[in-house]
Amino acid sequence: MNVAWNPNTSVKALDKLSNDKDWIVRNSVAKNQNTSTEILDKLSNDEDSGVRDNVARHKNTSIETLDKLSNDNEAVVRYSVAQNMNTSDETIEKLSNDTNEWVRSSVANTTKSTKILSKLSKDGEWFVRNEVALNRNTPTDLLDKLSEDENNHIVKSVIRNPNTSPTTLKKLTKHKNK
Repeated sequence: MNVAWNPNTSVKALDKLSNDKDWIVRNSVAKNQNTSTEILDKLSNDEDSGVRDNVARHKNTSIETLDKLSNDNEAVVRYSVAQNMNTSDETIEKLSNDTNEWVRSSVANTTKSTKILSKLSKDGEWFVRNEVALNRNTPTDLLDKLSEDENNHIVKSVIRNPNTSPTTLKKLTKHKNK
């Protein structure tokens, strides 16, 4: 396992270790900064969800592998796909409709799409709307609408967002739970 963690381990050695019967070793390979796109693609089919989750988090994971992992049975894997900067816009769009609220909150936290932010600002789960309110890509008009949310956490997040307009902030000074 220590070899799989080491940043100086060769890609050839990581490839061999990616076939180890011990999931802890395969997990370490999935976390290693030198693990190649090809090895990560192979590990994306691993039986252990922790290994797949670390593949979804990895900076070298390909767009194609991330798209495949966006269909994973485990929400934690889909959550990590939404957090990965390599994930395509199409995959983010698909994940914005995920049945799991934590996956949708992950999308709300990272997306730059106004269309997706607008849709998620109406989500039935308050913490999804809260992530929209915290997202620095949320436009001012959407922040103004979120400032009227019944949930005080969301209102406080709107206040913290640097994109919130002075007009909205002024309106919120009169808010009873400011």
